[in-house]
Amino acid sequence: MKNLMKISAIAAFVLVSLTSMTPVPPNSLISSNEGKNLYFSLDSHSKSSTIKISDQTANTLFYTTVYDNDYAKKFNLEQLAAGTYYFTVDNPQASVTYTLELKGDKIAITQKEEKINSSVFQVVGDKVIFTLSDKDLKKVDIKITNSNKDEVFRESASVDGSFDKVFNFEKAIKDQYTISIKDGKKTYLQHFTVG
Repeated sequence: MKNLMKISAIAAFVLVSLTSMTPVPPNSLISSNEGKNLYFSLDSHSKSSTIKISDQTANTLFYTTVYDNDYAKKFNLEQLAAGTYYFTVDNPQASVTYTLELKGDKIAITQKEEKINSSVFQVVGDKVIFTLSDKDLKKVDIKITNSNKDEVFRESASVDGSFDKVFNFEKAIKDQYTISIKDGKKTYLQHFTVG
């Protein structure tokens, strides 16, 4: 019976990997029906990626870097206490964070958040230009933070299918900034250094 469950999990794992339309990094994470096991795969097209498991207090429990290879691993989380954990896959183009809930002898994936560092941004001198077009686009939330994670700008805008914005850093204080734009489904990130 256990072998049948393993084969079923692997088949589902392969099927999800093949049919996944997830943006970069293309990956698959499946929780087991028995015990606190996770099955993870990462496509070789994801380039250099880091994989990390952390707890609610940001303690890193597992960390590895994968370079241009297919990667598959079974994670046995039996030794972890009940609670919330985060499984993160990062590369220069995007990151995906899965929220995991451990209760009793079960593990559930309760949320998946994708953040994309996309070509929707264009840097021209001291300006960052953002252009996004999507027929379902109705609202965007913009936030800019500095290197201390202090919020220096916030705006929400109602849009009708497309959104263009120019961020001018000509008079900004020397620092490292992160522009985060959420469209309701995805988060787009751009890092910019002044000075």
